[in-house]
Amino acid sequence: EDLGKGPWVDFSSSFVRDINEWKKVFDSDDPVAEPWPHGIKEKMTPMQKSLVILAVRPDCTVRGLQDVIRQKLGEEYLEPPSFNLDEVYQDSTNVMPLIFVLSSGADPMADLLRLAAKFDMTERKNAVSLGQGQGPRAEAALNEGKEQGMWVILQNCHLAVSWMPKLEAAVEELDPEKVSEDFRLWLTAMPSKDFPVSVLQNGMKMTVEPPKGLKSNLLRAFAGLDEEWFEEAGKQSKECQHAFRKMLFGLYFFHGLIQERCNFGPLGWNIQYQFSEPDRQICTDQLKIFLEEQDPIIPYNALRYTSSEANYGGRVTDADDRVKISVFITDFYCADILNDEYKFSPSGTYYAPKFTNKEGYLEYIRSLPINQEPEIFGLHANANLTVAINEANAILQTANSMSGGDGSSDGAKSPDQILAEQSAKYLSDILPPFDTEAASAKYPVDYNESLNTVLNQEMLRFNRLIVRVRASLADIGKAVKGLVVMDANLDDVANGILKNVRPGYWMKVSYPSLKPLSGYVQDLAARLSFFSTWEKNGHPAFYWISGFYFTQSFLTGQLQNFARRNQLAIDTLTWVFAVLKKSFGEQKTIEKPEVGCLVYGLFMEGARWDDDAGHVEESLPKVLFSSVPYMHWWPVEKDKDPTDMNRVYLSPLYKTSERKGVLATTGHSSNRVMSLLLAIAERHSQKYWTKRGVACLTQLDN
Repeated sequence: EDLGKGPWVDFSSSFVRDINEWKKVFDSDDPVAEPWPHGIKEKMTPMQKSLVILAVRPDCTVRGLQDVIRQKLGEEYLEPPSFNLDEVYQDSTNVMPLIFVLSSGADPMADLLRLAAKFDMTERKNAVSLGQGQGPRAEAALNEGKEQGMWVILQNCHLAVSWMPKLEAAVEELDPEKVSEDFRLWLTAMPSKDFPVSVLQNGMKMTVEPPKGLKSNLLRAFAGLDEEWFEEAGKQSKECQHAFRKMLFGLYFFHGLIQERCNFGPLGWNIQYQFSEPDRQICTDQLKIFLEEQDPIIPYNALRYTSSEANYGGRVTDADDRVKISVFITDFYCADILNDEYKFSPSGTYYAPKFTNKEGYLEYIRSLPINQEPEIFGLHANANLTVAINEANAILQTANSMSGGDGSSDGAKSPDQILAEQSAKYLSDILPPFDTEAASAKYPVDYNESLNTVLNQEMLRFNRLIVRVRASLADIGKAVKGLVVMDANLDDVANGILKNVRPGYWMKVSYPSLKPLSGYVQDLAARLSFFSTWEKNGHPAFYWISGFYFTQSFLTGQLQNFARRNQLAIDTLTWVFAVLKKSFGEQKTIEKPEVGCLVYGLFMEGARWDDDAGHVEESLPKVLFSSVPYMHWWPVEKDKDPTDMNRVYLSPLYKTSERKGVLATTGHSSNRVMSLLLAIAERHSQKYWTKRGVACLTQLDN
């Protein structure tokens, strides 16, 4: 709107006036096709329309960008070209490396072996999987291949970083006059900054994506089955054969499901695991062995353990993800799957077909929808919005990182002006460091009040951050005037200001956060204000749980106070949680509870808290995060815990929506805080909400 021309003239005022019409656009299943107020859409360019879509319905941003590409470059840039390895080979030469850029779950070796068979190179190929100590083998293979006209396949180049300079030299030395015409050098590597640039420039680059979608995953799995092996498996009895085929389908479905859940980000898995076909194959072999050797008994528990804890579970390192995968396997390795009426999802679309042959299973799989709904993963329909928004954000962040930021258009401020104004503004927002000596005198170490120590430690932690933030912002202002020289750290802060991203220089001493820089500064200012008020007015009646730098210290302080007051061992205590009515937080005065603490500031992802019913309930449409009302947390001895564990959901509490963290030297996760026990409805179970990926957060990303 600052441009003062085109469709942006008075746009914000008209948007407010026509808010009800814009709400129709927001609620529409297709906001791009939906009529916009006063026909403003028809007056906009595709880029302008995509900006409005980004603001109103960010989940449709990619579609808006596709319209921009369609207009500027053409339809062909939206359709990926078909991959034909035969044509790639025909276009290659004996001195041109052929490079497969790998992606998670994709393996080009099967296609490469088929090509070798077609050109009679099966016996004239040499494959080396790179890793520690494999450099000499790779060099020998290269020398032999150049002389005898062999195909040399060097796999996983990204794992042999120290050997990459030798690979670069070997490629540069390839001479078409001295190397056999049949020689080809095939390389596979994950994207890596250590891969030689000259090899990339001189080579032919290819990428093979793994099958996308549950249907494609199942088709690939069943199409690769040996039909004779499939017919003979479990043939010793009709019951054994029936169980094998039902459970094999369940296993393949489980494999596709846990792979596809990765698309939903932290809602699916806290860490994006690379489940692979060898994982599925070893589970297939074990299923056959267990069923045939123990017929007529089906050892469900043993099969669940080998799959979810050993084979697939061996990759799963996050504790909450281990709970999820152990829950999912129970839907497929269970007695119910032998029943033809058993369905994998509420819609009834997915199930293990009746006993049939391989072609019968393939026929059923081909009848499945190409695009699966979130319900098959146990997720809410809002999960699709999360995927779309994350994809749009990733594209925009990539574009933002590529922007120069050193030029200015007509009427726009120069980078130096932006740096001077924003650094001064941020500097005024951030309070000076706390007077820790005065705080220590006012809140001395007290055996009966551990929160004195918590407050002092939090101030010390924040002071490290405050000093770095304020000093760098002050230096940015001086650097713009030419009074100080920009170093790498100041350059990082300057780029952060220009691109509205958190500087890495700050984050080295900061609490976890995913907010843009403007939001991060506001959040930091609010935290400092919270502790400043605490220090000035005494221990508060309720605590902003999101404001702590190290949240676990506050929880430990509360437990210590209770344990010392009642002369109990701290490791015999646990927490009891009660979510209070929303009206509680609207009171003018809130009194401090006699036991425990009152906390606020939490958010729930994947579900919401039903204030009227007093339990976890489904999310509202298009509402990805919902606030949790005030809560009362209080310690109790474990053997006196009144909580009915069958009627609560153990919701993880994380500091950010990224969910994953690293183990700190204190033994705590850098992201996970604790588990909250939240009441659930009679019709729901812990398993239901675990599959939903429900978790609580102390802060949002914006």
